[in-house]
Amino acid sequence: MKIVLRILSYLKPYWLITVGVYAALFIALGLQLYIPQVLKRVIDEGILAGNQAYLLRAAAIIIGLTALQGIFTFLRAYLVQNLAEKVAYDLRSEMYEHLQRLSFAFYDRTQTGQLMSRVTDDINNIRGMLMMTLRALVLAIAMLIAVTVIMLRADWRLALVALSTMPLLIWWSIRFGIRIRPLFLRVQQQFGVMTSALQENVAGARVVRAFAQEQRENARFEAELEELFERNMAASRRWSLSYPLTLLLSGLSIGAVLWYGGYRVLTGAITLGTLVAFNRYLSLLSEPVRWLGFVVNRIARAIASGERIFEILDTKSAVAERPNPVELRPMRGEVTFDDVSFTYPTGTRPALSHVSFTAAPGETIALLGPTGSGKSTIINLLPRFYDVSAGRILIDGHDIRDLSFASLRGQIGTVLQETFLFSISVRDNITYGRPDATFEEVVAAAKAARAHEFIEAMPQGYDTKLGERGVTLSGGQKQRVAIARALLSDPRILILDDATSSVDSETEYQIQQALQTLMRGRTSFVIAQRLSTVKEADQILVLDDGAIVERGTHIELLQRGGFYSEIYDLQLRDQEDVMRDALAGDD
Repeated sequence: MKIVLRILSYLKPYWLITVGVYAALFIALGLQLYIPQVLKRVIDEGILAGNQAYLLRAAAIIIGLTALQGIFTFLRAYLVQNLAEKVAYDLRSEMYEHLQRLSFAFYDRTQTGQLMSRVTDDINNIRGMLMMTLRALVLAIAMLIAVTVIMLRADWRLALVALSTMPLLIWWSIRFGIRIRPLFLRVQQQFGVMTSALQENVAGARVVRAFAQEQRENARFEAELEELFERNMAASRRWSLSYPLTLLLSGLSIGAVLWYGGYRVLTGAITLGTLVAFNRYLSLLSEPVRWLGFVVNRIARAIASGERIFEILDTKSAVAERPNPVELRPMRGEVTFDDVSFTYPTGTRPALSHVSFTAAPGETIALLGPTGSGKSTIINLLPRFYDVSAGRILIDGHDIRDLSFASLRGQIGTVLQETFLFSISVRDNITYGRPDATFEEVVAAAKAARAHEFIEAMPQGYDTKLGERGVTLSGGQKQRVAIARALLSDPRILILDDATSSVDSETEYQIQQALQTLMRGRTSFVIAQRLSTVKEADQILVLDDGAIVERGTHIELLQRGGFYSEIYDLQLRDQEDVMRDALAGDD
């Protein structure tokens, strides 16, 4: 009931439309209920009395009542559709906004397909409940009450016979709804699993084909699809067993009324018109009563979907703004990691352990170390994608947990190792962080990132639409567009996560020349595997197993002969081997 009430709370902003829906419903119902009374008089005062003039008037009245009923039925149908669409819009909008606020920790443990199924199929189930089920439920209840009163006033004995099966029918419908809800919840959960499998297969289509794993992926998807089919069929079997029983009980009521009502007519207790009207009322009642199974079915689906939707909406972000956050504008760019330790929510061991360092405004900090050493964790903590487990991070002396997201992240430019571009134009991708940027500023940023030439060579230049995730560009081109996007936002803190990993040596050199100028005056954090990228940094932090094992400048670290020196010697030897192989090939 809590889920139903919470769903209904979304009707509150549209109370006027809701009133209009049910006003039109009750007016149409009143007109529908009056028609059998006209039929009764037609038979008793028109046909049996031989009054042709009354027959003509009655026919005109029935036509008029039916036309009015049609008008109000149309009005109700239009308003309820409008109402359901508005609530679905609000739910999807709320879900999207909430998903934007959730921290990276939530996405680390949640499948994309599950989220997609909740935003689409689950909300459609709630929309269907508001559009059809609530109307049918209210109509069934109103019809039951009104018809019961009319029948009791007409002939209480016949009314008791007609309504004798109603308690059993209502009990069965409620019991059915309670027992079928878990089945529909399992269906919705499996729909999310199937959607996840589909999403992964589509997103990884190139990998699937590259390794010739089409049959394997087809088998995996078909297994999830078969499980969805079985769960749907289990719910359908339960539903199929319920509906015939409601038909049987309705049929028993009609048969009993015809038998006992006919007897009452023959004995003169009631008129033939009363029996016809009585049968008409019972027919009107049997239809919404038969809907009860359908209504319970749809409500059970909506409750199962509501549980899944509100589970997301009730999820609190692991990273949240303080009630009155500090607006730090502009930043100077001083960054301090003060005894920072961090463990990922899904991790079992610390990703960072007691890390401390200070970056002065305008300094370039290079982060170096093997995979899993904690380099990416440092740059994920800086914009508060995650919160530290212990210690604190300061920017210009302020704990970043005290800053607003807008003032913190709006002044940090990021180029991630896994470059993501949107399926919009090149220009829109570059201006993503600054939608108000002029075209001249866009071109300047692209030139600085050495992206202008290949953009100009594209069919529509800067207005060229990119494929999904920028698939129409090479790895190096995507990274240069991403660098231009970061540079255009003119950040005080710049994060380059292995930003030159997908470019050739010549392009890397060109980008490095541009970055040396553009990073001047900005605090920059650079992650790179190649030492040629980091040796000009003001500080080099060498990490291993989540801790800083060496720090200093390029020259200082070489003189110490430690881990950094070993990496440097190894890369020099690799370069010498490459040159030796090249010379041997020339010979």
